[in-house]
Amino acid sequence: MKGKELHCSLGNNICGIFWMLLAGLLMSCMVALIKILGSRLPSFEIVFFRSLLQLVVLATVFMRIGFSALKTTRPFLQGLRALVAVVLINCNFYAFTQLPVADVTAIGFSRNLFLVVLAIPLLGEKLNIHRLMATIAGFAGIVIIIRPGYSALESAALFALAGAALGSTMMIMIRKLTLTDSNVVMMTYPSLAVVTATAIPTYLYWITPDPRESLLLLCMAALGVTGQWCMIQAFRLGEVTAVAPASYMRLLFATLIGFLVFAELPDLITVFGILIIIGSNLYLVFQEKKPATTSS
Repeated sequence: MKGKELHCSLGNNICGIFWMLLAGLLMSCMVALIKILGSRLPSFEIVFFRSLLQLVVLATVFMRIGFSALKTTRPFLQGLRALVAVVLINCNFYAFTQLPVADVTAIGFSRNLFLVVLAIPLLGEKLNIHRLMATIAGFAGIVIIIRPGYSALESAALFALAGAALGSTMMIMIRKLTLTDSNVVMMTYPSLAVVTATAIPTYLYWITPDPRESLLLLCMAALGVTGQWCMIQAFRLGEVTAVAPASYMRLLFATLIGFLVFAELPDLITVFGILIIIGSNLYLVFQEKKPATTSS
């Protein structure tokens, strides 16, 4: 109900696109901080602090609404999702500390293509010719970026690819869990699982953050939470088919930040792979929009 009551004087789709662009910028800045911190701190320690700070924020929420709100009607699925979250966030954070920001961001968009494949057995959806073409083209773009047997950082790219695959699995679980559980519940259990799983390696290989790194850790967590809120606001205001394509501007933000902060500039082959991934995803978005348009 609240989503329908929202109104923007510029038009809901325009405002939704604005919020999505802001979300992409904030997330790209967060990734830059992860990469800076990863030059000295282990990736699992960064993951630990990221999830711990999110739990602190959630704890203040539960103090107001009561901890009974943590109750879930699907504990097994919540537990499975929490385990997936542990592997997912560690894969992504490790990849961001090892690879150019634009490369990992581009590979991450392949989660939409994995979602097409996984939705067939898990959600009973059908694979039409348009989805098949977009999926094949998108994975071809990923192969171009990773360049198996050529790139010196091929193993790190595989971690990014694993993160994308797990991200699509997470999206399917979220789709099922939103029918019964609240957003706060779905945010809490994965964070709790990640903190628990990374606490021991963080303790064993602890590196004390200096004052500058401590400030960057706080900024990273703040950017992540704010970016997620902006993304939710984008989809609350605008139509999915109008808002989703704006998320690809994150690739531009990631490329600019990578160049300005880390002197990273994708080569022509990587740019070609990125364009293929963007093109395949946009093709999929517009093809999925056609039936609703023609039937009205």
